[in-house]
Amino acid sequence: MADFSKLSDKELILANRSDSGCAAELISRYMKLVFSLAKKYSGCADYEELVSDGMAGLLSAVKNYDEEKGEFSSFAAVCVDNRLKNTVRRSISRAKRLADEDELSFVVDQKPTPEEQIIAKENNEDLLRIIENELSELELKCIKGVAMGLSYAELSKRLGVEKKSVDNALSRARSKLREIYKV
Repeated sequence: MADFSKLSDKELILANRSDSGCAAELISRYMKLVFSLAKKYSGCADYEELVSDGMAGLLSAVKNYDEEKGEFSSFAAVCVDNRLKNTVRRSISRAKRLADEDELSFVVDQKPTPEEQIIAKENNEDLLRIIENELSELELKCIKGVAMGLSYAELSKRLGVEKKSVDNALSRARSKLREIYKV
């Protein structure tokens, strides 16, 4: 078995195509780089995942290195670092998705139950009866007209009264409604 420890990175890269022991030697030389970069990013992602992805980045550097790209050590460092940055991005994205899902799980169904709908309808009918009993016919028509989005001029025309009468009727109706609602 050959002693690869005496070969330079460049010689190992050239010999790598014919002997897998060369790749193993390169990986063992640069494992410390992977561990140190994984530790650097461990605050943002799982350490074991970082080491695993860092090793994959190192393997990719061994397979794809080209002498024209500069020194192998620099190329390997860039490959591993980029791979770890992608791992951190994925981890952060995954954490955000999980946080969003958790927030959604706490959203309470705000749709009223059938019982609540019946009670609300009865309360509305009771309130409508009280309003109809307390307001004059003109006040009630003016309030309904305003609720439909009609202007004072349109109400005055439809009801056949002066605009000032509409204004006074609405003012009286509001006072009575405030008293009913205790506002």
